[in-house]
This record gives sequence, structure tokens and C-alpha cells, in this order.
Amino acid sequence: MSINIKCAIIATFLCSTTFAQTIFEGQIIDKNQKPIPFATIQLNEEEFHADAEGKFKIEDLKKGKYNVLIDEQGYEPFSQTITLNNKQNFVFTLTFHKAYNLDEVTVLGHHHDFSTANVERVDQSYIQENYAGSLAKSLENIAGVNASGIGSSASKPIIRGLGFNRLIVTENGVKQEGQQWGADHGLEIDALNVEDIEVIKGPAALEYGNEAIAGVIKINNNNLPAKNSTSGEIKTLYQSINDNYGFGFNIKSRGDKFFYKLKGSYSDYADYRTTTDRIYYLNRYLPIYNKRVKNTAGRDFNTEVQAGFVGEKFRSILTLSNVNQKIGFFPGSHGIPSVDRLQDDGNYRNIDFPYQKVNHFKVISENEFRLNSKDIFKFVTSYQNNRRQEMSAFHTHYANQTAPTKNPDLELDFNLSTYDSQLKFEHNHNKNFKTIIGAQAQIQENNIAGYNYLLPKYNRNIYSGFLIEEFKKGNIWKITAGLRYDYSTFKSEGYFDDFLYNYLIERGNSAGIADFYATRSKSIDRNFSNLNGMIGATFQPNDLWDFNLNVGTNFRLPTAIELGANGIHHGSFRHERGDENLDVEKGIAVDFKSVFHKNDWDISISPYLYYFSNYIFLKPSGQFSILPHGGQIYQYTQNKALLTGFEFEVRKKINENFDANVIYEYLYNRQITENNKLGNYLPFTPANNLFGQINYKINQNIDFLDDVNFFANGKYTFQQDKIAQNEDITASYFLVGIGGKTQLKFNNFRANLSIQVSNLLNKNYYNHTSFYRALQLPEQARNIQVMLGIPFGK
Repeated sequence: MSINIKCAIIATFLCSTTFAQTIFEGQIIDKNQKPIPFATIQLNEEEFHADAEGKFKIEDLKKGKYNVLIDEQGYEPFSQTITLNNKQNFVFTLTFHKAYNLDEVTVLGHHHDFSTANVERVDQSYIQENYAGSLAKSLENIAGVNASGIGSSASKPIIRGLGFNRLIVTENGVKQEGQQWGADHGLEIDALNVEDIEVIKGPAALEYGNEAIAGVIKINNNNLPAKNSTSGEIKTLYQSINDNYGFGFNIKSRGDKFFYKLKGSYSDYADYRTTTDRIYYLNRYLPIYNKRVKNTAGRDFNTEVQAGFVGEKFRSILTLSNVNQKIGFFPGSHGIPSVDRLQDDGNYRNIDFPYQKVNHFKVISENEFRLNSKDIFKFVTSYQNNRRQEMSAFHTHYANQTAPTKNPDLELDFNLSTYDSQLKFEHNHNKNFKTIIGAQAQIQENNIAGYNYLLPKYNRNIYSGFLIEEFKKGNIWKITAGLRYDYSTFKSEGYFDDFLYNYLIERGNSAGIADFYATRSKSIDRNFSNLNGMIGATFQPNDLWDFNLNVGTNFRLPTAIELGANGIHHGSFRHERGDENLDVEKGIAVDFKSVFHKNDWDISISPYLYYFSNYIFLKPSGQFSILPHGGQIYQYTQNKALLTGFEFEVRKKINENFDANVIYEYLYNRQITENNKLGNYLPFTPANNLFGQINYKINQNIDFLDDVNFFANGKYTFQQDKIAQNEDITASYFLVGIGGKTQLKFNNFRANLSIQVSNLLNKNYYNHTSFYRALQLPEQARNIQVMLGIPFGK
């Protein structure tokens, strides 16, 4: 493998040469002067480890020549022969491996283990430069990543056609809860203050467990500030699509061993603009006045406080965060829309019924003990309270139901508390062999309230243990293999709707029919267990090729709504019915990636395959609900399924000013019938697409402008005609975007300015995976976004 290393060595003789003791110490940093924590350094075949600051100190060495080897995942390997005399101090600067760079401006997060996973890494600057109103939307230009949009400010991530409860989002090692609430609920993450992200594609159940089928979006908000420093940034944001005015800040400070961070953001946005003045839904045309989607305004207020201690043997970080959002629902998204409810009220910023209030409070305690040069012990505990309330003026679909005396407009109230503890022990047998042993316990309690009913009150506990062995052979082979066992308990309370029962009896239905519909959920008491295994390998035969292969089993526990639902889910526009007999969703996944990098070319292809023996999905039952406005009943069921595809990416640095990249994503899936023949397609599948971008950088300063960069991109999304039952075909479309960024400088003042325009041609189009696609509501119109960041401190 070629070595592209810049190494600066500062040698200072502090002791007389007559002393017999020789000390080898220093620090390992990246090209951005950031320390590389816990890096492994080999000195004449003997292995040592740097601390959390990337610093190392090796004593009692003999004078003479030593071979230094630093081979960190994500960086070009470094090898150098040095001569030691007495006490010397070295600073080693490593360069990122080409295969891990997304683009020239991306600062990558550090990854310091033997991981064989298929990983893409981006930092805060990438999120800000690609910001699209929410975190998931901001990641859509990464190969294999899509998003299900929910208006202009919320979205759910999708990797390779798998999202919701088949994809895990973590923050500082803790799984983000809340995905189980359905398609109309986004992630509660402050996207503007994310520090860096790793997108792990492919099987990841071995370490992350239940639901890590498509992969993991791993958010790292625990980077350490530099010693004896105080710095931060103030950010402002404007988006024309919804007249969004946003403000954010972050401050970080550190002395020697103690540090703290403060973060916050606030956004106030109006009803978003679309490209049509009417929609066609339920066999009728409905007006969209002034091309503004009524009642999609909202407000976000997010805060985070972090404090930590960093020592040579011990590191502890405590993080408290709170995400608060109030956002309206388009009146046509709950129940049957009426023209009266869609009338323009003259105020684009008011939030009327129906709307949702979301509050996500989270506490994470991370603790790491370095017992010696070979053993690391990690202990992470967390608490999350995820509260979601849907507010809607009291309404009833059947007679005799009276409004509640308390909170009469509270339609649904979900209150989920999650307690999680993780233990991990890492033992480095030698420089080529590592063992990881882990255990995890999670306790969940969900309480419900409101005049409507969607999912039951429940308790779910998960207890897990895993063993991972990691092997390495020089700079050529890396192999990971392991096993994981999970045991889970699930208990939910049944619910019988007396008002509905009496209503159906009065309408002349039999007692059996009335009982069937009025039993909104049965009492469930079940246990689940599952054993999973995975093996992965990285092969780097020379400086031109990298190969990654991961094969493993995966699993997902059925959710409360899949087990216990029976009623109209207004947010999804249908009657949904669960099945208390559903089993653990299981499957096998194969992920392969090959990267060719030579000169200024990087070419990669990543095919994958998922086979599910019992995929859980909503299937049209062919039976129509007798409930008012119920429509067809959709039944949660299980079936064999196949999902496969590939991502192809080419990156080329054309010259000092220009670079470009092209990404093609292909996805194919089918249900498999009882006689092992291909059946219908799976629902909610992203369409195949082709994305290309060209970047131009001006290599000279222009008056008060530094680092001037421009980009232009285009994305062609193919027609999605491979659809599940009762889905609509989504036509193809082509979108164009442009933008640029620069640093403003006036004497000692510095500011980072970025401007981008999405949907430049104001295209009228539909995204097959978006929440409002079922209403025949087009996506957002042209959006002009301006972001200004003012850094301060040192």
C-alpha cells in the first residue's frame, strides 16, 4: 500500500547523554492537528497504546535504532526508522486513507479498531454544507442512504431500502429511541450541532443488536476539546422554502483534564411551499392555497450540556440533551380532509390542530478505564424519556363517545422511558489479535393516554451478550468474527373499546363482529430469544485495491404496534391490525465492497443481499373495515423476502481546481411465496437513482474571501414501478442543485458562509418514500438556504 504521510519530528535533549535511561514520548495527530485517541504504536514489534490525547510515553529503552509502525484504520500506514538518544519528543502526523474520504472538504472521524465494516464518515462541516432541514435528509448524498420526509423539518433515514425499525441511530454509543412511533415521526436529533457521523452499511447486529439490519448511523458527539482552550461557533440559518429562521451555538472549553461543552439551537418555520395549487386524494380535488401546505409550520428548541474528565488511565463523559419540537400536520393527514379545513387562514406561522409535540430528554454516562497497555474496560449507562403527543380537536367516528373532561384535545400520548446499561471489555492479546466481550441490558416502559388508541401500554426488557474476535495479519488481512445472544420479554395490556362495541351493536352487527373490532389490543406476555453470528474480512493486497466482505445473520423483535394494533391509524391513512403471534424477524445478510484507488481516481462498488425467512410487513387483507373512514384492513404478517442491489461510486480529482463524483444506486426486492416463487414487491422501496456533482475551488484569495468553493449537482430518480399492492407508481424526475461556500475575513474577524439552492428548476415531483406521498402531495419547491457561522476562541 502506498504511503502518503507527513511526519514532523521535534527532538529535544533534556537529559545528559550520560544517563542510561532513554524515554520515547510524543503525540499522534491528524492533518487537522486533532489528536488520534488510543492509537496503537509498534516499536520493534512491541505494541504500545496512546492515551485519549493521542500521547504516548515509553520509558527504560536502550539507546539505538528502532522501527516505528503506526497502522490505524482510516489512515495511511506509517513506518519509520528512528534513533533514540536519552529523552526525545516526537509528533507524528497521519494522513487519511483515500478510501475513507467522501470529498476534499470532509474531516473524518477517527476509527481506531480492526473494524471490517462498510463505513462512510462525515463531520460537522459536511452536515452543515448539505443541510436539508433534518439530519436524515442531510445524509442523502451518501451512497445507499435515503430519507422518508415528513414535511420540511423532520425525516427518517433509510439505508438500502430498509428503515424505521430495521435501522439503528446511535448517539455516543446509545441507541436513539422513538423509531417505533410510525412513519409520521422523525428523529429527535439536533442536526446543526452534530460533530461527526459514521454510516455503517450492512449487517451490524453483532455489536449493536436488535434492529441493526440495514446498518447503523453512528453519531459521535463526544470529541475532546484541545487542552487549555476555549472556542465555539455561532450559527444562523435561513431557508426560503418555509421562511425558516434558525440560530445555533456551541461552546467548548478545557483545562488540563476537565472539559465542558454547551450547545443549543432554535428554529421557527412557516408552512412550506410546494409546486402545485391542488392535490387529488380519495377521488376528489383538494386546494393548496397559494401553494403553501397548510399547518406544516413548527418550532424547534434544542439544548445539550456535556462535561468530562480525561486522564491517562480513565476517561468519563456525562451528556445531557433535550430536543423539543412542535410541528403541525397537514389537515388532510388526519382523517378525511375537507375543503373547509384547508382554507387559508392568513397566517403561515400559526400551528393549529392537528399538531404534534415531541420532547426527547436523554442522559448518557460514558466511562472508560485503561487497565494496562492491553486491557480496556468501558461502561455506558443512559436514560431516555421520549414523549410524543398528538393534539387534535376532539372528534368521534361513532355515537355515544363523550369528550374527556381532562385534556379533551389530546388524541394520542406516548410516554416511553428507556434505561440502558452496556459493559464492554477489550483485551489485546498482541498486535494482531484482540478479544471483545460485551453485555447489555435495556428496560423499557411505555405509557399511553388520549381519547384515541393506537398502540398498547407495554414493558419490554432485552438482555444481551456478545463475543467478538479480531485478527490481523500485517497490513493485508483483517478478520472479525463473533456471536451474540439476546433474550427479551414483552408484556402489554389489552384494551377493549366499550363505546365502539355498543356503536357496532346498535348498527346491527353481531356480537362476534363487534367484539372483534372493539378488542383494540389483546394482553400479550411473550418471551423472545435469538442467537446471531457474523464474520467479516478486509483484504488489501496492494496499494491499488481494498476489499471488504461481511456475512452475518440479523434479527428484529416485533414492535408493540406490529403485535397489538387494531384500529384506524390516521397518521398512515389506513386501518392497521397487528398479530400477537408474530415471531422474531430473522435473516441473512451479505455485504461486499471493493475500492480501486490510483492517482486521482477512487472507484468503488458495493453489492449486497438480504434474505429474510420471516419478514414483517403490512399486507392488504382484501377485507374492508366496517369502521367509519376505515377503508381496507392492512394486516401485519410475515413472509420470506429477498432484497438485493448495489452502489457504484466514482470520484475523480480532475485538476487542482476541479473534482467530481458520480453515484448510482440500484435496489431490487421481492416477497417469496410459500412455493418459493417470487411474489409482490416490498412496500415503501426507494427508487433507483443516479447522482453527480462537480466541485470547483479557487486556489487564490479574493479580497475579503478565502477558500472559495462552488458546486453543482444533479440527481435523476428513475420511475418506481416495482410497487407493493395498493401503492401508486411514482414517476421519474430530475433535480438540479447549486451552491458555494467561502470564509469571510475582515481584519481579525472570520466567518464561514455557505449558500445553496435545491430543486433549482422548481420541479413538481413525488418522492416514493415520503410520508405525504399517499396524499398525492408533491415534494417541496425551490429552496434557497443561507448559513453563516462565526467561530471564536482558540
